[in-house]
Amino acid sequence: LALPDPSKEKQSVDGVKRMKTKFNKVSSSGKQLGQVSAFGISGLAALSSHVVHHPLYTLKSHMMMHGAEFRVRKFLDNITRSPVRFLYRGLLSRCMGVMPEKALKIQAWNNVGKKLESWNYSPLPKYLIAGSAAGAATTVLGCPSERIMILAHVRKQGVIHVAKTIGFKGLYQGWRVTLKRDIIFNALFFTIRDVLVDLRVRMSSQHRCGRFERFIAGLPAGILAATVSCPLDVAKTRIQGAILGSKEAEMSTIAVLMDIIRKQGPRYLFKGILPRIYVVPSMMSLFYVFDEAFKQFALDNLY
Repeated sequence: LALPDPSKEKQSVDGVKRMKTKFNKVSSSGKQLGQVSAFGISGLAALSSHVVHHPLYTLKSHMMMHGAEFRVRKFLDNITRSPVRFLYRGLLSRCMGVMPEKALKIQAWNNVGKKLESWNYSPLPKYLIAGSAAGAATTVLGCPSERIMILAHVRKQGVIHVAKTIGFKGLYQGWRVTLKRDIIFNALFFTIRDVLVDLRVRMSSQHRCGRFERFIAGLPAGILAATVSCPLDVAKTRIQGAILGSKEAEMSTIAVLMDIIRKQGPRYLFKGILPRIYVVPSMMSLFYVFDEAFKQFALDNLY
């Protein structure tokens, strides 16, 4: 039996250590991005990744909101009559929300992860805690922007009409279920994705993980996270798509889930799962890769 080569083991450990500095983005010259610059770059990455995926969010909203009453033919008829307007309805308001929302998410992930790293937390709990923090931060801005987007999708209401009719309280309708969904999704996504990235670093002869490999690592992470959190996303869509002050708008998460099971059946808790497991994993993975690439470009060329 050949004994393990200590130099190779040391290289592998060094490679993993380099990956553990993922929360501290630095250039080859040691420069770091400021908080404002990092926030702005993350917003740009969020905008770039969302525009590509918005039509699938339209499909997901209609499937989750209407459940058993959703009809593919009616959806396709709407696309035929006005493809761009129908598929991209609510894009502007959602982009206004998604840019600071995703920037806040990545800032929470980086800052909490950096703090836990300084306390010598092991990778798994570090990723779970930092991912949960990222999810909680997402809800602050994600809830109102998703509420506006869903009303635009299912009720054809523009942002000005929504602001006039439902007010500030109405924007945060469904914030509890949104918080639960975001914490579960982000804790799972960030943890699984970064565990896979670390595993790839250990297996690689060059002890690195390229951007395409990072994108691929985010897909299974996103699919699992999106599947587990799908019932909460369905409940969120029903609550946020309801008229302010209606019975549906005031229902708790459990009440909405039980109502769906009783009236339509358990399988409708996963209505819209196909567009969700395509749009959410690919968008989150693409956002993460864009965020890292844009920041590295800024560090190497602008600072």
